[in-house]
Amino acid sequence: MESQVIQTELERIENILFNPTNWQPMELTRSWAKSFSTDAGVYMLFEQDKLVYVGETGSITGRVTDMLNSRHHTVRRALGEKRLKTVSGYQKATSSINYPVHIEEMVQKILSCFKISVMPIAFGRKEFEEYIQSKYSPELNRKGKRGFIVK
Repeated sequence: MESQVIQTELERIENILFNPTNWQPMELTRSWAKSFSTDAGVYMLFEQDKLVYVGETGSITGRVTDMLNSRHHTVRRALGEKRLKTVSGYQKATSSINYPVHIEEMVQKILSCFKISVMPIAFGRKEFEEYIQSKYSPELNRKGKRGFIVK
């Protein structure tokens, strides 16, 4: 594929996901998570009108379900580390340990103000994620191109 064709497709997907008419409020319930497609795709999280996270997944439903628990999604862990680490009683969450209850409640409250935009995409998901990360440097993304940590 020619690079101009690829660039045009990346921009087309970007325009769809950035269109506020495609944004949905984050309800953060299992029934809400199950309302999404099981297709592979890309997604973006917005706080007010600002992109704060971009991700890709092999199952949109699975990834949205992961967002319900800090052990299962990096956006929740990044949110706590970047915005709540100075709160009394803060302890870092990992893939095996949730935050303390009061921190989990704060993360949940912040996330419930976010909006999500999703799009099923059969291939090119990682390339799209890297394209958006390099262009916008969303606050809650941790990895840059080819997995290098963004500071």
